[in-house]
Amino acid sequence: MLVALALCALAAGGDAGRAFAQAAAPRVPDVPYDPTPHNVVAQMLHFAPVRNGDVVFDLGCGDGRIVIAAAKEKGARGVCVDIDPERMREARANAAAAGVLDRIRFLDQDLFATDIGEATLVVLFLWPEVNLKLRPKLWRELRRGTRVVSYVHHMGDWKPQRTMTVQGRLGERQLYLWTIASPQGK
Repeated sequence: MLVALALCALAAGGDAGRAFAQAAAPRVPDVPYDPTPHNVVAQMLHFAPVRNGDVVFDLGCGDGRIVIAAAKEKGARGVCVDIDPERMREARANAAAAGVLDRIRFLDQDLFATDIGEATLVVLFLWPEVNLKLRPKLWRELRRGTRVVSYVHHMGDWKPQRTMTVQGRLGERQLYLWTIASPQGK
């Protein structure tokens, strides 16, 4: 309905109509939905490593499988962040089916606008340019000791502490692990 109103306002013309149309139009996701293979999820949880008491943020969570596994298998709490309402509905349904709905928060919002300060682990399966754009936010908002794990894509010249080769759908892929060492990440 908001999109229809935005189109009507835009058709009416004027600055107010354009402003309303821009505000009402949903932002397109930064990357297409491509779920992390279940075997890789298990390896990510071990690689991080996820512990009871961790707060795991998945930025671009898709169907929620990483946060759900962290809650169910490791006793962590989690936060699923995704800009796609369909993915968020799917993540909530999957968490309910897994019996961990009470351990996970669902934020239907832009990962660049999300407050990530309470995370003890951030997991990513984004594209290289999105990782690079996100890097300053990670350094700025995450506390010392917070871990960051990325599936497939690195963070430019931010050297990982560890890497691990895993078998994905398209062959061998990399996991990267960093730990926030200071407010500027280095």
